[in-house]
Amino acid sequence: MTDDSPRVVVRGETTLRVRPGHATLSITATARDAQRDRALELLADLQRGVVDLLEQHAGLITRHSTAAVGVHPEYSDQKDVTGYQAAVTTELRLDDVDRVGEVALAAAALDGCSLWGPNWALDRDDPAHARARTEAIGEAVSRARGYALAVGSTLTGLVELRDVGTGGTGPMMMAVSRRGATPELDLEPALQEVHGAVEAVFLISPPNLEEL
Repeated sequence: MTDDSPRVVVRGETTLRVRPGHATLSITATARDAQRDRALELLADLQRGVVDLLEQHAGLITRHSTAAVGVHPEYSDQKDVTGYQAAVTTELRLDDVDRVGEVALAAAALDGCSLWGPNWALDRDDPAHARARTEAIGEAVSRARGYALAVGSTLTGLVELRDVGTGGTGPMMMAVSRRGATPELDLEPALQEVHGAVEAVFLISPPNLEEL
């Protein structure tokens, strides 16, 4: 084949819907008081409840970290300082997506705490990403063969194969604040969309245009 050989350029795409590989929860403990030091003391008491939760569910929590800490004054309409708010956010990761509800419900019941999540997601090395790419390549080959057949040709070689992007999407997080009774949460793991797309250039045999 020479550089003048006929070519066909195609795009292959696929979208998979798969179970998430993990979930994240964010627990924010918030304390307020007229005095800064007292607000921090109250926050420390609330955070001990979060630490107890981490210990009680250590078998389910893959890892955890402090995501944010904040202390700031609160003002009246006259711009006078009326008190202080102190908050600390702890982020949890759970790989057993079928048992996220156990931790979420326990977190939602903590005094002075708000829960954000779950945020369902896939890791970058999840096998679903490789499967999406492979299926996208297969779709590109199938499409190229169809074009070649339409002009009386066959595929004879691959010139170029380019990844044009893969990714996953998931639902937005939901917020839950404790208001007396423990809330009921629908924690059915949300399926994640994984996209695969490639562009490919194939060499084809000379077309038989007389039969078209």
